[in-house]
Amino acid sequence: MKPVETPVVVKPTLLTEAERLGLAARVPVDVEFCVSSVQLKKHAEALQASRWWGQMQAFVEDKTPTAEESASVAVDEAFLAFGKDSVKSLLLLRQLNDLYNETAYRGMMSGGVLAGLGTSFDAKKLMDAALRDPEVLEALILMLERFEMPPVMIGVASPEPEQVLRRMSDLLHLADWLGNAPQSRIVTAQGEKITVNEIAMEQVLTVERRREWMDALEKAAPGITPEMKDRVARGLEVLARKKWVLALGLGPQRAYLAVGKAKDQIRLANAVEDSLLARPELRPLDEHAQKGLGLIACWDGVFWDVLQSDHPFQPIVRGVLAGLQTEKTFAPMARALEPQVIELAAAERAFYHSEHTNGAAVAWWNHGLQVEMTGGFSAADAVVLGRASQFTALLDEPELVFGLSGQGSGTGAGRAYFEAWMRMVHATAHELAKAGVGGDKAADVLKLVDHAVLPQVIEVYDGTKTIWQKALGDDGALILDVGGKMPALPGLPPGGEAVPVPRLASVREIKNRGLIGAAWENMETALRQLLKNVPAPQPLELPKAVTKQSGDLTSYSYELPFDSREAGPWVSLNDRLFMLGTSRVQQAHLAEILRQPAAGAAPGLRVKVSFTKLREFLKAFAAVRAQSGGADELKAALKWLEPFEVLDLRLWSEEGLGKARASCQMHDVMSYD
Repeated sequence: MKPVETPVVVKPTLLTEAERLGLAARVPVDVEFCVSSVQLKKHAEALQASRWWGQMQAFVEDKTPTAEESASVAVDEAFLAFGKDSVKSLLLLRQLNDLYNETAYRGMMSGGVLAGLGTSFDAKKLMDAALRDPEVLEALILMLERFEMPPVMIGVASPEPEQVLRRMSDLLHLADWLGNAPQSRIVTAQGEKITVNEIAMEQVLTVERRREWMDALEKAAPGITPEMKDRVARGLEVLARKKWVLALGLGPQRAYLAVGKAKDQIRLANAVEDSLLARPELRPLDEHAQKGLGLIACWDGVFWDVLQSDHPFQPIVRGVLAGLQTEKTFAPMARALEPQVIELAAAERAFYHSEHTNGAAVAWWNHGLQVEMTGGFSAADAVVLGRASQFTALLDEPELVFGLSGQGSGTGAGRAYFEAWMRMVHATAHELAKAGVGGDKAADVLKLVDHAVLPQVIEVYDGTKTIWQKALGDDGALILDVGGKMPALPGLPPGGEAVPVPRLASVREIKNRGLIGAAWENMETALRQLLKNVPAPQPLELPKAVTKQSGDLTSYSYELPFDSREAGPWVSLNDRLFMLGTSRVQQAHLAEILRQPAAGAAPGLRVKVSFTKLREFLKAFAAVRAQSGGADELKAALKWLEPFEVLDLRLWSEEGLGKARASCQMHDVMSYD
């Protein structure tokens, strides 16, 4: 009897389904970042067929000038990829932005030739400033010396690839760069022909052209010094020494445009095993290979590190101090603040610095936008995202508008950064008083504040710090809902009682209830002393405290002249929970939910937004507002929220690997009123 052969079952993966995944299989595996469409034409046609898109297009056409009509080019798929070592050039671009911010704020403080740069990056304004300031010009030349063209490739699938290439060439004015540049050709295994133009900037920026530029500069700026002329000439020589490549490629219904430092950076994947689809970060996403994907993305951790600065405000601070140092009145102040600036810079880097891991993501459409991601988090974040939160179930409440639950890092870096800024502000105020700002009495006022106000403010702040960092755990949630009942407030318009009250609650686990009580007493003592020190016709006092008990839950508030159960400051706690918010009713309800056995813990961070509930609340608010006019703009804006239902985002980690899943439920509209 012939043995029965066991059929071989091949599990579908992104590699086996490569033919269905657009141009992703043509992108090399070693790219540092890539985003590639899948079934772009199909998804675009579905979007354009929706009533919501039609209304959006009509709105845009009504609000913007009529553009000149141009022949459209059909695009079936597209990708954008940054090749290996592109982060080196991107880092310089970020440093260029830092230079602009520093220069702009230096100009604001010092005036003169740097004044008027503005806070939005403007290359022309920066060049104008460089021609008037040797420090800026020298910094630009040093950056130019280190800059190399990053390897970037754009790929497009189209039934008319020649037209696509022509359109990109015209848009980027590529003909201006080509000239008589040496050419070579690459023919890929799939028959694509890529022409590589090796561009030497000295052929574009010839000696004669450089001389013409210098002559034009002298005429435009007759007062330019010989030193500045030499610097500009050196900058032009640095630019003329640069070399890079520009590649244009065509294949069967495909067009490619690429740039890079050298020819060996211009390449496509030889096989699917050599493509981005083979990256290890995509393996956990193989389970989605047979879904109607719309996008595939991947990135190296260093690429994300470069995009996220760990010192976003330091260029501004440095610029402000540098500008002040040029002013005789404020120069001593700027020098005195240097220790605080160093301290602030260290706290800023500790707060913002993060070393990301490699990551990947896929997106598809299923009753809304669905996204899943693996990797991309720092190792420290992955540890935190592996911890379970007992508050996840609170985000499933039907009246919720916004909710966030999860474990915090517990590092205290955020508070340390805030405190560094406050010390900087305090020191700045004193130095301004020394410089004469505020008049003769400014120093006396600051002395009074330091003696009669600041100690109590610090005492209150230290109390909150004790509670949040020592008495409470890292697990918590933030809940905003519209389940409150409107109290009988003075001046409430007719129908206002039908508008639900937004309620906000911060929920945390308790580690030490006794410490909360001690810290709270210290805070109240400090507040009473602070009010006592306020000069007023009548002594100021804290409102009378009220206490309410519901089972094991004790609630505290201050007495208000109206029913404040749903609209007042409330703190509720038991041996397990600490809740701070605006509604005692909401806090009691949340405590009851957490008593239920079904309210189990789930690992990671969860964020949820209900656009449906937000729209319902705004509609009710607009209806009441309409009685006195002024609701037309709100009603007009509400219709754009109609397709959006619920956004649910979850971040977690498994065995040290960070993961994320997002679902944004949407529907098309039947009609607009």
